[in-house]
Amino acid sequence: MKHEIINGWSVHMIILFLFFALIPFSSNPQDSGKQTHFVFNGYVKDMQTFIFQDLNSDLISANLVHNRLNLKWFVSSSFTAAIELRNRLLVGNLLTGYPGYNQTFEVDQGITDLSWNLIDQKSLLFNTSADRLWLQYSRDKFQITAGRQRINWGQTFVWNPNDIFNSYSYFDFDYEEKPGSDAIRFQYYTTPSSVVEFAIKSNNLNQATLAALYRFNRWNYDFQFIGGVVDQNDLVIGTGWSGQIAKGGFRGEASYFIQEKKLSDSSSVFLADIGYDYTFKNSLFLQFEFLYNSNRQSTGNFEMNLLNSQVMSAKNLFLSECSLFGSLSYPFTPLITGSFAGIGNPKNKMFFVIPSISISLLENLELTFTAQIMRYTGSEVTGQNLNMIYARLKRSF
Repeated sequence: MKHEIINGWSVHMIILFLFFALIPFSSNPQDSGKQTHFVFNGYVKDMQTFIFQDLNSDLISANLVHNRLNLKWFVSSSFTAAIELRNRLLVGNLLTGYPGYNQTFEVDQGITDLSWNLIDQKSLLFNTSADRLWLQYSRDKFQITAGRQRINWGQTFVWNPNDIFNSYSYFDFDYEEKPGSDAIRFQYYTTPSSVVEFAIKSNNLNQATLAALYRFNRWNYDFQFIGGVVDQNDLVIGTGWSGQIAKGGFRGEASYFIQEKKLSDSSSVFLADIGYDYTFKNSLFLQFEFLYNSNRQSTGNFEMNLLNSQVMSAKNLFLSECSLFGSLSYPFTPLITGSFAGIGNPKNKMFFVIPSISISLLENLELTFTAQIMRYTGSEVTGQNLNMIYARLKRSF
């Protein structure tokens, strides 16, 4: 275990104490007359998971209780602070079925390790972590945010080549908030529809990522350009857009990574993603995306770490070469919504089928059934088929 339980909680409490104790000293004196207030919300989820290769194989199961606590403090008209915590209790043979899976809960790529497996046993794990911890100053057109935060530069929905600070996995559907970064972010809104940004982050290996973004609106489209250095290793340039064609959403992203020390060789990586979505008058929603990934180091087989957003990289979002995504969703009633998605990668002869149905039982109480069914085709393919079934009950507050 990385920390003893008592030490883990001690570190946790010290961070919280310092965070909320020091913020008042940052307040602008001219705002001292403003009334401060807090916003507190979160959720509790219980999700049962079943994983198996076929009906004759061993069944791997787990039950995950997932609690999230979000606290935002509006210190003054200029200062805002936030902390968001995750608590996860996992019970089942998933921990023994996939050796090392328990360690993925403790993965924290930030400067400070804020994720602890307080209980780590054969079939029982309890993890607590802080994935948001930031202080923000806003004044007129300028905004600066320091701390653990999400820097979202993505324009598309499934794969985001422009999301160089904190990539995420589409398969990690139980983590709606997505990962954050330990960073400082500067934003200056030159007009209501354009912004200049600069951000710098450091990871647990003391590698810095620094990049700039310029986003503007032209011809009813939002365009953006990015450039910088990723993990002190790759130069990156990229672009993205979002707008409409034929009354449907049309968006895309592209990024080109070049190893800083090998500018003249063939180690560069290019990723591009383009998507289109359309909503019919009867509320039927269609969505399509296409990803090209030239990264030759991408695995040829689907691995369990692709389910974990904490280990994703914008340089290696999915399997190599071309991947296709399509989905449709439809609200059968105001309380029941169904969806069906598919992902295919022709080179690796692999495809996913992802059906889901969501039922609103009560106000702020939702029941969801989801499956992620993976199949390989072709006799020469070495990958194994996999079926993942989820039943989740979510109570928001």
